[in-house]
Amino acid sequence: MLPPVGERRGTTDDDEATHSGSQLAERYRRAALAYVASGADADLTPAYDLSREASEGQLSLLALAEAHAAAIAEGVLSERDPARQALAAARAATFLRDSLASFEIARRGYLEAHEVARLEHEHARQLQAIAEVSAALNASLPVADVLELVTAEARNVLGGRFARARIDANPTAGATGTPELSATSGDAPPTSAEEAVRLRATLFGRRGLAIGELEVFAPDEPEPGDEAILTQLANVASAAIANAELYGAEREIAETLQGSLLPRELPRIPGLDVEARYVAAGDGIVVGGDFYDLFPLAVSDGWGIALGDVCGKGPEAAALTALVRYTLRAAALWEPDPVRVMELLNGAILEQRTDYRFCTALYGNVRVGDDGDGSARVGLVNCGHPLPLLLRADGTVETVGSHGTVLGVVPDPDLHVDHARLAPGDLLLLFTDGITEVRRGGREVFGTEQLVALVAQLAGSSAAKAAERVEDAVLTACGGPPHDDLALVALRVPQPREAAATPR
Repeated sequence: MLPPVGERRGTTDDDEATHSGSQLAERYRRAALAYVASGADADLTPAYDLSREASEGQLSLLALAEAHAAAIAEGVLSERDPARQALAAARAATFLRDSLASFEIARRGYLEAHEVARLEHEHARQLQAIAEVSAALNASLPVADVLELVTAEARNVLGGRFARARIDANPTAGATGTPELSATSGDAPPTSAEEAVRLRATLFGRRGLAIGELEVFAPDEPEPGDEAILTQLANVASAAIANAELYGAEREIAETLQGSLLPRELPRIPGLDVEARYVAAGDGIVVGGDFYDLFPLAVSDGWGIALGDVCGKGPEAAALTALVRYTLRAAALWEPDPVRVMELLNGAILEQRTDYRFCTALYGNVRVGDDGDGSARVGLVNCGHPLPLLLRADGTVETVGSHGTVLGVVPDPDLHVDHARLAPGDLLLLFTDGITEVRRGGREVFGTEQLVALVAQLAGSSAAKAAERVEDAVLTACGGPPHDDLALVALRVPQPREAAATPR
C-alpha cells in the first residue's frame, strides 16, 4: 500500500549511488575479513575485483579506506593473541596493498579512457568546424572575406584568445612583403608570453608559393593535434583564396570582353532622350549573348539602332555577338536599306559560322525632326525578336512591327521594314527576352503582360527613369541574379517644354 500523498519518497540518482556504494563497502569488508581469517590466495582475488568495481563505480578512495578500517576493527583489533593479531594485521595490509594497486590501475585507466573520449569529442568538433568552414569558403567569397572567416573560425576551433591572418603584397618564395590584406579576431592583441606559444600555419597562393600566414594565440600550451588542425584550416583557406583570385581574374576577363561588345556610352542625339541598360546573367563570369548599339549613319542624317540576342553563352556566343555587331555596323556604313543590312549580316553568319547558332535582332534607322514638329520616325527590321513597345504620351501602349526570320538559319530570310512615328512625349522600348521570360520556382513571374502593365504607368517619365523602372521590376521578380541576360534601349521624344528646359 502506497503511503499517503505528502509522505511518498522518491529515489534520486544520488540516493542510488549512495546505496550502491554502501553495498560495495560491505562486500569489501566481508572479503577482507575472509582473507584475514584464511590467508588463502583464492580469498585475495576479490581485492582486485572489488577495487576495479569501486573505480568503475567512481567510489572514492576514502570510502574504500573506511571499509578497510571496519574490517581491521573487526578482524584484527578484536584478536587478543599477539601472534595471531600480528598475522591478521599482515594479511590485512596485503589485502589493502593489492586493493589499492588495483584501484589505482583501474582509476588511471578510467581517467585515460575519459581523456581519450574527451579528445575524440574535441577532435570531432574541430573536424565538423573545418567541414563547415570549407562549405562556407566554397561560396566564391572575395579574398578579404575568406581571411575574415578563417581567422574567426581558427580562434573558435582552437579556443584561442586572439587570431590573425595576413596576405602579403607581391610575395616571393621565402620572402614576404608589405601586408596587403589582413584580418584579426579577438579583443586584445597577444602578449609577449602568448607570442611564444602561438600556433602558425602558412597560406599558399595559386602557384604554391607562400603568400601569408594564419596565427592563433592562447594563454595555455596548445594541445596535441592543434597544429594539424590549424594547418588544415590554412589549407582550406589557401584553396579558397586561390579560387577567389582565379574567379576574380575570370570575372575581369568576362567584363572586359562583354564591355567590348557594348558601346562605351550612348551618343547624344538632338531632340531625342536615350537610355540603355544591360545586366549579365548569373554572377557575370560568363559572357552573355545580348547586345545593343546606337550609332550615326554615314549614308543619311539618321541614326542606326540595333539590339539582339545570340543563342547560348560563353566564348562561342561572344564570338558570334562580335561578328553580328561589327558586321552590322560595317554594312550600315554604306547600305541605307535596313533590310539589305540584315540580309548581308545573315549571309556573314552562315558563311563564317558552322555551329548552327542563330541570332534574333532588331535593326533600324531613327530620324528626328523631319516632320518639323519635333517628332521622330523609326524604321525597324525585326528578325525573330520580341516586338518593341511604344508608349504614347496619353498612356496607351502599342506593339511595333511584326516578326521576320531569325538570322543564321536560312540563306533567304523573310524580312521587311515596319515604321513608327514617335510624337512628343512618346517612348519606344526595345528589349531582349531576358526582360519578358523571367521564371522562378518553375513558373513565369514576369512576362509580356507584366511588362505592358508596367510601361503603361511610365507616361511622362524620362528614358532613364523608364529604363530604371523596368530593370528594377525584372530584377525584383528574379529574386536574385537573373538566369538570362537582359538588355533594353529606351527612346523618347521630349515634350516641347522639356526640350526647352534641357541644356544643350
